[in-house]
Amino acid sequence: MKRALADEVKTSLRAELLRILEENVDLLRRAGWIVTDAESPKWWDGVETVDELLISSILVQMTKWEIVKKILLKMREKGVNSLEKLSQLSEEEIAELIRQANFYRTKAKRLKVLSEITSKIGVEKLVKDEKLLKEVDGIGDETAEALLLFAGNIPVFPRSNYAKRVMSRVLNVELTREEAKEIVEELVRKDLYELKLAHAGLVTVGKLYCFSNPKCNSCVFKQFCKYYNANRNETL
Repeated sequence: MKRALADEVKTSLRAELLRILEENVDLLRRAGWIVTDAESPKWWDGVETVDELLISSILVQMTKWEIVKKILLKMREKGVNSLEKLSQLSEEEIAELIRQANFYRTKAKRLKVLSEITSKIGVEKLVKDEKLLKEVDGIGDETAEALLLFAGNIPVFPRSNYAKRVMSRVLNVELTREEAKEIVEELVRKDLYELKLAHAGLVTVGKLYCFSNPKCNSCVFKQFCKYYNANRNETL
């Protein structure tokens, strides 16, 4: 079900959401996001190329981002930070390269397969095709949509539990992940830069403030959050 927002609500919410996120780019940076040009692959802190976006999307599963950054740096220093170069390595060599990551043997297998796929069809084709992305072991709905947005520059908002929770609180109504996705896409009119900024911002707010027991008083969204305003006497 698609939830409809009144035009004046959409206009106000969009303006406030984007203004606050742009005023808090340092907060986003501390959470692992780099606010930069709309088509740049560098939104994920520590990532330099589209290939590294794909590689890190596999590495980050069940692994802290700081560790992923260290692995990417190591791969860069060794000149094997592309899928073309990884396709020339054995699965065992890849495993040794990424052994700091949790489940590194499973991830080595996935990276080897990913490198072989891109050798056949090319990286650019893969990152613009949701169906092909989801056929790669280890890439689910959310990761595929994140890669479409950040690697393929396709204007789609990645559905996530963070966005669901934050937007549910902001509007003070329980949303599904799909409803939260549709609302954000409607708010920012599928603008590429604004979609990336919104995703980075909602994930950041979800990670830092919007827990089951939320830290409303510290949250950068509190001034336009309906949940906070409805419960502010209890959160003060």
